[in-house]
Amino acid sequence: MTSNIISITAADLAAARARNEDVWNRSSKLLYAGRIDEFVTFWCDDATYEAALPVAGLPAVISGREALHAAFTGLVAGARSIAVHDVLFHQTDDPDVAIVEERMVAELADGDTYENRFIMRVTFREGRIAEMLEYYGQLAHQDLLRKLGFAS
Repeated sequence: MTSNIISITAADLAAARARNEDVWNRSSKLLYAGRIDEFVTFWCDDATYEAALPVAGLPAVISGREALHAAFTGLVAGARSIAVHDVLFHQTDDPDVAIVEERMVAELADGDTYENRFIMRVTFREGRIAEMLEYYGQLAHQDLLRKLGFAS
């Protein structure tokens, strides 16, 4: 009987974590600074973003760099500032998959504040983000989209 299990060493996982966490941190800083043109270069051309808890005003799945650019531009355009706290990066035993947790606080252009917690399963391919499945506080996110004019 042959095994299909691929042996991943601790050194391989440590290298994957360092690479993936660097991609995550660099891309996130660009997103939160509103530098969307640079942010999307950290995503694969055919990348997908999926909301585990879809809300009105935002597609449940967004595919491709152009669509990601449009969606993230719209979301950050309504913020004066965005900060993240309590960021935890968990590399899984799969060198291409990590779980990221964070708490976001944004000051919106109208002076309101948006705060939410996120958990994301992020899949990397060749040093870029290939897929993201995001869980967030659904009610807070829906309220944000209403304030930004994406939903009624």
